Amino acid sequence: MLKEFTAEVSDVLLSPFLEARDYPTAEELLSQLIQEHADPVIAKILQSKLHVSLNGSQGNQENQDAMEIAGELRATLIADLRKMQQRPHQKSITSFRDYVATKTYSACADYFREKNPQRWRLKNLLRYQLNQHPQFALWRADNSRWYAGLSQWQEASNAGNLSGTLPSSGTILEMFATKPAQDLTPAELLGAIFEQVRQPVEFDRLIALAAEVWNITDSPIASVDDPNRDPSNEPVNSSPGVDVLLERRLFLENVWAEVCQLPVLQRAALLLNLRDAHGGSAIFFIPYLGIASHEQIAKLLGFTDEQFSALWSELPLDDLRLAKILGITRQQVINLRKTARERLARRMEKTEDAEFRSRSQ
Repeated sequence: MLKEFTAEVSDVLLSPFLEARDYPTAEELLSQLIQEHADPVIAKILQSKLHVSLNGSQGNQENQDAMEIAGELRATLIADLRKMQQRPHQKSITSFRDYVATKTYSACADYFREKNPQRWRLKNLLRYQLNQHPQFALWRADNSRWYAGLSQWQEASNAGNLSGTLPSSGTILEMFATKPAQDLTPAELLGAIFEQVRQPVEFDRLIALAAEVWNITDSPIASVDDPNRDPSNEPVNSSPGVDVLLERRLFLENVWAEVCQLPVLQRAALLLNLRDAHGGSAIFFIPYLGIASHEQIAKLLGFTDEQFSALWSELPLDDLRLAKILGITRQQVINLRKTARERLARRMEKTEDAEFRSRSQ
């Protein structure tokens, strides 16, 4: 959930409730706040994001889910406001309607993430690529919808008439005839789509096309209480899906980008000693995954291609060997690697926080 709004002065809308001196009056004012000010905000957002009516007579699953979310939000708001009245100096809400909206958008995000986990991961992957790649952009247009495209399209488009036909997944795959779909990077796929459409694409439609190309689907969630469900007869697939593989690759790309920002001695102390789960060198996977070439790694570590090739078969190196190569002491190697890991941990934590905040888009 998103962080609470904090400020020294609360919304004046809350003042009568916060200043109430007897329980019946406080409860009556609390009920009024929920019914007259919170419920309309909750209903508007749920109807828009989940495409439901919130009419109790409609029994489809999505509508029932939305009504359940609304009930949970009311309970949360009531609990928050009661705590706030009991401890008025510990937390304030500068805008009650904004507070309710933030809670509701966050609840919608949680719902979609649980109901469609693979699509959710794909959406985050594409959003990150669009925001980080200098050739791409993601922006909100005048019609309040999110669009994606090449960076230069952002300034020129008003999104007034951007409902053109998207290419089929087959057309996109034909552009990579010798490359399997699962090996396409997000940047390659986005570039191919934009090359075909030649105009901004609504972000949700872009996600749908990418899911089709990579064959990413979310299966209906089966109830564990289903009496006809027999887990022993369900197929077991231990291979990770394309969405998981892409997410792992994106994580490694993020880590590598941060490694490139380390001082050269820290890079060497970390990478030349880096081990996989079986004790082998983890650096071998970097060229294999296409994150960086053998020559790029050598340059990053301050070696010539010949020097690095001579060390390649010896990796991973122990601290004494590293100290001799780098011209420092063994303890300095240990300290450099420790500092590098701590810095990477801090940087990756910031990256994850930024990605979480972007989910409200």
